[in-house]
Amino acid sequence: MWDKIVDELGEITKRRGISYYHQLYLLLRSSLNSGLIVAGSPLPTESALMERFDVSRNTVRRALGLLEQEKRIIRRRGSGSYARRAPETALSGDSIAEVLYDFTASKSRSSSRLLRVKTISTPEFVRRKDPAFGDMSLLVQRCRSVEDQPVMMSTSYVPENFGKKWTRRELARQVVLSALDAAGNSPSSAEQIITAVPADVFTARHLNVEPATALVCIHRLIRDAKGRSIEHQSHMYRADLGYFRTKINIERSSGGLYWSDAQSLRLPATL
Repeated sequence: MWDKIVDELGEITKRRGISYYHQLYLLLRSSLNSGLIVAGSPLPTESALMERFDVSRNTVRRALGLLEQEKRIIRRRGSGSYARRAPETALSGDSIAEVLYDFTASKSRSSSRLLRVKTISTPEFVRRKDPAFGDMSLLVQRCRSVEDQPVMMSTSYVPENFGKKWTRRELARQVVLSALDAAGNSPSSAEQIITAVPADVFTARHLNVEPATALVCIHRLIRDAKGRSIEHQSHMYRADLGYFRTKINIERSSGGLYWSDAQSLRLPATL
């Protein structure tokens, strides 16, 4: 049984960036979540994991220790480690989406912490999207948590002339897009790209993940009714704590079936 499980666990990348124990922890956690390792069943032995992934016993024990802290496994001296049912208090993708996508409900479960507000040179990737964005930008970063679990890092760049009068207190009370709207710079449209990015050291620290961990990232360039770029947003999500749900219609034509009218569910402009 162990041979089949260890073969399906995945692979550890032998490169600098993400520690081996954290990679092993993520592989085992994913197997517990997917049901590959069912509740009540034993996990592969430490020796089997060491041989399969060519790692040290200390690496294996650190990975198992994280799972034990999360109450996903129970470790029995002389017997091994066994899978447990996910705690009922654990966050689900649906519960996170409910809070992040709908600020009118369960607000007490969600919190936002303002991390940085400062004027910087506009990043090159923002300038490439719109050369008229300006040479200087106001950088605003905040971390959003659900039930005290960090879930998302939000980074906003605003042309300096739009945000130069804002105070840190104002931005602690409202998101950037709301501040722009209140100042008469009403958002009208946005271009959006969804991709994956590695967590930098600053983001990793606040999202409680290892540096270089893959994060889901939504980039948005927001314009007003005059077509001016008023904000560039980058929302980085922990991939292990949420997902994006979309409804898609299936249509039929002379050429066969095709996807049509895709709509993301309750995805707000301001996170």
